[in-house]
Amino acid sequence: MRRAPLIWVALIAPLWVALILCTHWEPILRDTWGHYLEHMHISMSARAVWHFARDTYLYNNPRLGQTITLLLVTPGPWHVIITPIVEIVLFVQLTALALGRWPSIRRSDDALMFAAILALVAVAAPQLGPMLFYRPFTGNYLFGFAISLAFVLPYRFFLESQHRRAWWWIPIMLVSGVAAGFSNEHTAPACVLVACACIVACWRRGVRPPAWMFAGLAGALASGIALILAPGQEVRYAGMAAHEGLIARIASRGVVGDLGVVLRFVWYSWKMLVALGVGLGLARVRGLRVAGIRTLIVLASAATAISLTLLASPKQGARLEFAPVCLLACGIAAPIVPVLAASIGRVATWLLCAAPIAYMIVVCVATYAVVGPEGARRLAAIEHAPKGSVLTLEPYSIGKSRWFLGEDFMLDGERRNIAANFGLAGIELSKPVATSSDGDDGK
Repeated sequence: MRRAPLIWVALIAPLWVALILCTHWEPILRDTWGHYLEHMHISMSARAVWHFARDTYLYNNPRLGQTITLLLVTPGPWHVIITPIVEIVLFVQLTALALGRWPSIRRSDDALMFAAILALVAVAAPQLGPMLFYRPFTGNYLFGFAISLAFVLPYRFFLESQHRRAWWWIPIMLVSGVAAGFSNEHTAPACVLVACACIVACWRRGVRPPAWMFAGLAGALASGIALILAPGQEVRYAGMAAHEGLIARIASRGVVGDLGVVLRFVWYSWKMLVALGVGLGLARVRGLRVAGIRTLIVLASAATAISLTLLASPKQGARLEFAPVCLLACGIAAPIVPVLAASIGRVATWLLCAAPIAYMIVVCVATYAVVGPEGARRLAAIEHAPKGSVLTLEPYSIGKSRWFLGEDFMLDGERRNIAANFGLAGIELSKPVATSSDGDDGK
C-alpha cells in the first residue's frame, strides 16, 4: 500500500506530460478551421455559446460535443489544461467500469488495471492520435464518451453494492442522462440499454431500483430522441441523411456491408482478442479461476450495441469505433489482468502493459513536436500574407497515419474557404499531396 501511490504517479505523470505537450502542439486543420474562424468573428460569452448551441442544433451538428469543440478552440490555454485531464479521467472511468468501483490510489492492482486498459486501447484504437488531440474528434467523441461513462457508472456501482443515495441524486441523474443522450447518436441508445438492463437486473435480484435510475433513464431517452430528430441532422453532410431513408440506407449496403459496419470494431480489436486468448489459455493450463467473464460479456454486448446503431449513420469512419474498442478493452482487461499477474508475475505483466504505453507516448510526442511548429508557421503565414495575394505553403512533413490526420490543404474547397476568410486570392501547396480516400475527416 505504501508503494501504490508512487506507482500511480509513475504511470500518470509521463502520460499527463505527453498529453499536455501534444495538445499544445496540435495544429489548426480541417474542421478546426471552422471553429477558429468562428472565434475571429465572435467574443466568447455565455450568450454566444447559447446561440452557437442553438444554431448547431437547428442547422448543423446538433451534438453537445460540437459546442464543447467550440470551447476547446477558444484562444488561451483551455484545450491544453482541460483535454488532458478529461482523457485521464476517461481511463479512470474505464478502470472503474472494469472493477465495479472507483480505483484506489492505495491499490497497485488498480493501477495495473488502469495500465492494462490504456495499453489495450493504445494497440487497438484506430486514429488514436486524432482522437486524443484533434479537437473536433476529441470534443465530439472522446468528451462525449466520457459523459456517457459518467452516466453509466452509477448504475454499474449500484449493481455491485446496492448503496442507497440521497434524494438529490434524482436531479443529478436526470441532468446526467440528458447530457449522455445529447453526447452522441451512436452511444446514446447504448446508454439507454445499459440503464434498462441495470433496472431489470435489480428486479431480478429482488432489489427495488431507486428513483434516480428511472430519472437518468428518462433524461437519456428524451435527449437521445431529441438528438436523433434534431433539424440539424437533415442539414449535415449536405443533407445526406435526408436523401435516403434508414431502411434504404441499410439495404443499400447489403448483408456483407452491414456486417462489416457492425463488426468493424472487432477487426480493429484483433490484437486484444489475441491477448484474451492467451490469458484464457494460461488460466486453463494453470487451473486458475477466471473472474470478470460476466463483465466481458456485458461490455462486449454494449460495444456491439453501439456498432449496431452505426447502421443508421449516413457516414462511416474509424472515429466511430473509438467507444466500442474502449469498451471491449475494458471488458478484456477485467478477466485477463488477474490471470496474467498470477501466471507470469506482476513485474512481467507491468512490462507487457508499459511497452505499448511507452510506444504511444513516444510516437505522439515525436509526431506533434514536428507538425505543431509547422502548423504554427502555416497559421502565421496565412494571417500575415498581403490581402489579395496567392500564398504558397509547404505541406506537412508527416503524412496521414494512425497518429495524425495529415495534410488538409490538398482539398481545393478547404484552401478556397481559408483563402476567402483571410482575404487572399488563393492558397497553394508547394508540391502535390495524395488525397485521403477513407472519408473520415468529418464529425
